[in-house]
Amino acid sequence: MGQRIGELDRVAVGDVTIFTLDRNLASMGTRSFDEAPAEPDDDDFVAILAARIFESDPAINRVYVAANAVQVTRRRGWDEVSGGAVASVIADLFPVYG
Repeated sequence: MGQRIGELDRVAVGDVTIFTLDRNLASMGTRSFDEAPAEPDDDDFVAILAARIFESDPAINRVYVAANAVQVTRRRGWDEVSGGAVASVIADLFPVYG
């Protein structure tokens, strides 16, 4: 079982929240998703994360991952419940795959 991903910071501005994490998810590249990937490969952790974030909230309309930051755009803005739900999805990614 892997270790949970730790959240170092969370900043919400309008429809966008940026989650800064304690580890790098996307290496030196960036990945962007405007919808959930249909069938992510088992070893494509960024695509798996994006799919889970989209599944967690129908108001999510964009996920962008760069190094240790996950930027999520949500129609209708953010509140503590929606931000916490996405934070939980992120934190729980590696215990299953780690």
